[in-house]
Amino acid sequence: MDETRSAPEVESDGVSPEEAFAILGDETRLNIVRVLWRAGAAHEYDDVDDSASTMSFSELRRRVDVDDNGRFNYHLSKLVPHFVRKTGEGYRLSGGGKRIARTVVAITGDHDAEIAGEVSTDCPACGAGVTVTYEDQWLRFSCTECPGLFGDAAPDGTLLNAPFPPPGLVGRTPDDALATELYRCMLDLTSMMQGVCPECASAVGGSLSVCDEHDADRARPCRTCGTPFVAWGELRCATCRFAKRLPVELCVMGLAPVIGFLYAQETDVLAPSLDDLFDLVRTQVTTSVVENPLRVVTTIGADDAALTLTVDEHLAVVDVSR
Repeated sequence: MDETRSAPEVESDGVSPEEAFAILGDETRLNIVRVLWRAGAAHEYDDVDDSASTMSFSELRRRVDVDDNGRFNYHLSKLVPHFVRKTGEGYRLSGGGKRIARTVVAITGDHDAEIAGEVSTDCPACGAGVTVTYEDQWLRFSCTECPGLFGDAAPDGTLLNAPFPPPGLVGRTPDDALATELYRCMLDLTSMMQGVCPECASAVGGSLSVCDEHDADRARPCRTCGTPFVAWGELRCATCRFAKRLPVELCVMGLAPVIGFLYAQETDVLAPSLDDLFDLVRTQVTTSVVENPLRVVTTIGADDAALTLTVDEHLAVVDVSR
């Protein structure tokens, strides 16, 4: 990950986030986006080309159900060109318009998103039971007894905590939800460790924090930082603010040398179980901190088959050795 890359502060294609919120803060405009999305959703392939079915002004106005020509034209013009494209054949959604429409579909609708109870996995920190809760579209897996893995940075007992769209829970058991969220987190991590935001494709910056008085052992977390891990990495997009804060031992799992090294040993870190992931960290990963300049050295595996990576204060890899 190249720490010299930086993302633009506010503007994208001539519209600021504040302006975009204002544009979309109207029912008629959102209805225009909805109608155009429904018109093209059944037969458009976003990964093939950017073509889309177009709709004439009059047909679009009819489907949105606005009688006043001038009023409808005013609202439509506010969406062009950032969310709606005007072509010689009519109107269609832009790439940004499609993303807005998909986001609305993902967070709304008549979805049975209730999920609660225990999962079959035990807490990797203390061996107690693990429960799942879903509230405000946040999926949280928590230990029933210990403080969890994140110290004061997350609610007490947290083992895994992430936003999760309601449709993704339909038909899934608590164990299914855990496996799905782990997979999503690892995919996000691999993208962010390459310096690419999985939400908006902007540059991601990394930073490193180290507990100077770390005293954790296998039986309890550190009294100073409240976690079992001496070094933590923060990955943050400067544009949309999407961020992750994880132990360095997990951050390096998103790097190609580690993915390949572990896959050759029949460990797929892109689709792990919670047990396997933390068993790997506990039994096969060692971490040390070097000062002046600040470096964290992580070794995976045993002496006869080990991979060592060194990251700097920006989580950029400065050395790889086997």
